[in-house]
Amino acid sequence: MKNRAKTPFSRIIGNTSVLLTGRILNAICSFIYIPWTVRTLGLDGFGVMLLVTVYATLIADLTHLQSWQPLLHYGTSSFRQGRDRFFYNVLAFAVRADYLSGILGLVIGLVGIFAFGDMMGWPREIRPTAAWCMITLLFMNMSWSIGVMRLLNRFKLSTTFEFVATMVRTLGSFIGYELHCGVKFFIVMWCVSQVVQFICNTTMGIILVRRNVSSPFPWKELFLPSAPIPGAWKLMLGTSASQAIVSLLRPISTLIVGARLGAADAAIFRVAMQVTSALAKPATVLLPAMYPEFVRLRDEEDWSGLRATIFRILKAVGLFSVAVILVALLFGGPILDFMLHRHSAGGGVLIGILALSAMIDISIIPFEPLLTVIGHVGYVLRCKVATLVIDVPLLFAAMYLWGIDGAAIGSVVASMILFGLLGGRAAKLLFGRHDGAAMTAPVRRI
Repeated sequence: MKNRAKTPFSRIIGNTSVLLTGRILNAICSFIYIPWTVRTLGLDGFGVMLLVTVYATLIADLTHLQSWQPLLHYGTSSFRQGRDRFFYNVLAFAVRADYLSGILGLVIGLVGIFAFGDMMGWPREIRPTAAWCMITLLFMNMSWSIGVMRLLNRFKLSTTFEFVATMVRTLGSFIGYELHCGVKFFIVMWCVSQVVQFICNTTMGIILVRRNVSSPFPWKELFLPSAPIPGAWKLMLGTSASQAIVSLLRPISTLIVGARLGAADAAIFRVAMQVTSALAKPATVLLPAMYPEFVRLRDEEDWSGLRATIFRILKAVGLFSVAVILVALLFGGPILDFMLHRHSAGGGVLIGILALSAMIDISIIPFEPLLTVIGHVGYVLRCKVATLVIDVPLLFAAMYLWGIDGAAIGSVVASMILFGLLGGRAAKLLFGRHDGAAMTAPVRRI
């Protein structure tokens, strides 16, 4: 009863606070393990390690099927109404999608290493280790368990497990620092941290399902679906492709910087992006907390409540984005120098440009969940494809003219394009008719 008395905005902020606490702890750990890694490997060695782990993360993001989306969209109402059979049908769909994406990621990752290793500027001696690292892709997609935790409002659990994985990486970095280990050791420890997080999330997902659903899970549902879920594949593929494009924009910048300017510049650019991302993190963690509430408001057809919630979120992120710019301009350069354990000429300018991109990204935050839950997934995807098509050639041109700063300028332009496209459509919905017809979701629910 107490939870029901809360407003959607207060629940979003409450869950965001939980997620933010975890991200702050993870950021603190990164201030520990990154300097240890840089001091042990040197900037060039650290850059090589980053190229491998960024590549693995990029492949995981590109092949990751957002199975938690159909789990929330199609499974929320059946779960709350106690229709276990329908809920298990959706849950099995999500589990199958996770493991399918993991296998696909492994295949693409291995092919990419041996086909494009030279183009990406990787030393030949590191490629066998990178190939073994790709096995980790089987464990990096945990959407179904994350979806269960979000459905049950158990955000603390996923945050805790993420922190456990970060602590594993921090401990591994300390061991590597003390024993003067090489690049391969630090890559292996990164892989171990991913596997640990997978084990924690999957185990808890199974426990939560057993505790909160009265009937046992029909395991044959994983292999022999009892009924199709109309629209589930379209929703999942649309949101997955949309997320893959966003995930592609930033890592591809790092890989291109590494290929054109060298591993050292790639390390500087990557760490600078991590600094600005950390500054913007309090706002970006709103995103996973918004989806469950937006779905609930949509299912209840509470359009006025949805509008009010979005307007409050926009006010909050607007104020926060200004704070991000100020902090980046004042402290961004020194933070970057500390992280790299060396002075980076022009680091303050680089941080400032990337902070501007982060500020624009923060302003976009409420638009994508709104458009997704009311059935405009296709439009969101088209906007992101257009942004990517424009941004990649622009990135090459800007890097040719301004070097590493050009890559940051490319990020700003991409953010501005996406803001204009998504913000324009969202404004039409929010400021349109007030009878709810303009915001009626075409998404079917079981």
